[in-house]
Amino acid sequence: MALVMVLLLGGCGGGDGDGVSSTPCGSLGLSPKIVNGTNCASPELSPVVLLFVVNSAGGVASCSGTMISSDKILTAAHCVRGSVRRVVTPVWRADGSAAEMNARRWVAHPGFASTASGYVNDVAVVFLPSALPNPTMPLLVSEPSAAKQSVFFAGWGAPGFQLAVGTAVLDRVSTEQLAHHFKGAGSNTCGGDSGGPMYRQTGAGQGLIGVTSFGSTQTCGAEDFSVYTNLQSPAVQSFIRAQVPEAASI
Repeated sequence: MALVMVLLLGGCGGGDGDGVSSTPCGSLGLSPKIVNGTNCASPELSPVVLLFVVNSAGGVASCSGTMISSDKILTAAHCVRGSVRRVVTPVWRADGSAAEMNARRWVAHPGFASTASGYVNDVAVVFLPSALPNPTMPLLVSEPSAAKQSVFFAGWGAPGFQLAVGTAVLDRVSTEQLAHHFKGAGSNTCGGDSGGPMYRQTGAGQGLIGVTSFGSTQTCGAEDFSVYTNLQSPAVQSFIRAQVPEAASI
């Protein structure tokens, strides 16, 4: 199944462009794909990867994820729950073409649940059969998340379905979740960004603090509250450490 060819023909990205300079892409060590845009070039150099999830009926959905070791991807549990038959990630080449790598297995947090107020413990790990050349991103554990902090988020979701980076300010922080209020200007996550990272700049570098989980509106438009799994939650930390003991932290 030529999933990568479908992607390239159909157009694919995340984080609505906010018209700022190269700073968001630069947060991943990348350049913007277009002048003054936030779609980022050279996905083979990014820790943020695209995932195709194929169900038992042959349907294909897309999610995003972050390399936290050379052969393990952190993503959202809701991306890999249910009748999942295959999880595939493109292995990008410098010329923009890509091969397909099938995951050997995937594990969702055992405490994952869908509640009336949204997902809980929405995190999973995808295990690859061999290492990817992409860099990894460490977990940020040395500095607690707090409201009014500036953050980055990245993904392969709508509207452009290309690797893109956005910025926001945290509005809500709880043990289980992080959230920001999208007021219509700037950037927001949307369909296809699920599982992608929220991260912060620290003196030691970029550190992962969240995984894109869900939004309060289906349109991803103004007045949406975008919610992320808090990776500093003790329940989430213990799960990640059990599955990926080699994951770096700062």
